[in-house]
Amino acid sequence: MAVLGMESKASLPTKIDFPPNLKELSKSEKLKYLHELSAKVVDTFVFKTNSSINYVIGSVLTQEERDALQQQQLTPDGRFPCRFSGCDKSFKYNGMSRKKHGASHNPPVMAEEPAISVSLCKPPPPSGESKEPDDAYNYNCALLADSYLFFNFLDAIKEGDGARLMRQYKYFMLFCKADGCHSTKYALECLYQFFLIHGELSQRDSERFIWKRSINNHGKKGYNIPLDEATEHSNNFVKQGIKNLGPNISEAAVARICKCESATRSILDNLDESISRHKHSGKHSKPSSSMDLQELVTKAFNFNILKEQPGRKYHHFKDFQVDRLSDLDSNDLYSWISKHKKNVALGVKAR
Repeated sequence: MAVLGMESKASLPTKIDFPPNLKELSKSEKLKYLHELSAKVVDTFVFKTNSSINYVIGSVLTQEERDALQQQQLTPDGRFPCRFSGCDKSFKYNGMSRKKHGASHNPPVMAEEPAISVSLCKPPPPSGESKEPDDAYNYNCALLADSYLFFNFLDAIKEGDGARLMRQYKYFMLFCKADGCHSTKYALECLYQFFLIHGELSQRDSERFIWKRSINNHGKKGYNIPLDEATEHSNNFVKQGIKNLGPNISEAAVARICKCESATRSILDNLDESISRHKHSGKHSKPSSSMDLQELVTKAFNFNILKEQPGRKYHHFKDFQVDRLSDLDSNDLYSWISKHKKNVALGVKAR
């Protein structure tokens, strides 16, 4: 609201200019304009210029480029050759012994390693005097970032967008890795998904793994549900049939119910449609939260929680860090990924 210049949910933005022909624009043009407005909010409170995510990715890629450059210089048996033309001597490490041997030739070989700029593991501190942290501002900015990430994940499931889901898992992997020992297994699960996609599965199976993660039983846009939730619905349907067997339950009868589940569902759906039977969604009803939300928005606006005020402290969240990746060591991240890549190549399971 502060970014757009709004005093309440019902007020109009004052810090942006609406197109004069807004009502006449097409749906796609209106959506594009809405995305531009949303980007201002996201850039202000979520993806800041000093965010660690860009530095982490840059550091990992730099280390990967360095290793790839060294791999190109190796002999077939994995050793570093002498740089002097015609010399067949090789070395296990690219260290001082290789340099001294190159200098002993006539003329001496004084080749320099190509310089690679290394990104910082953490973003540089902001210029100027250091300010006292604002716990309220940092906490709510972090809450916004996590909320956007989570709701984007849920929306990708509803839309059946497998590629977007994979991008979300990349962020989840970094967050879980930064969380340390509390989320080690979650980080590994995210990492091994990418091993499956980019290395272990065939191109066909990899495509299936990415895109066959949800199912749409209604045929409407945005109505996809996860496959595990669809499995729970299937189990519930089969259990109802088994319950109706009563004393006639047997292994063969249960097998018949399981095999004819799809056909039975189709018959029941057609029957319900022909007699115009109203089907309940099965979701639990809940009271409207609009009044509570309005009260929270009013309090947030009065306290200026999204306007940085150095010195504000929380009793239970002292020195709250707004950047979830501020403690993530990019060198450790790269070593961790490389270690598990070798484990996959050797057939060693991490869990």
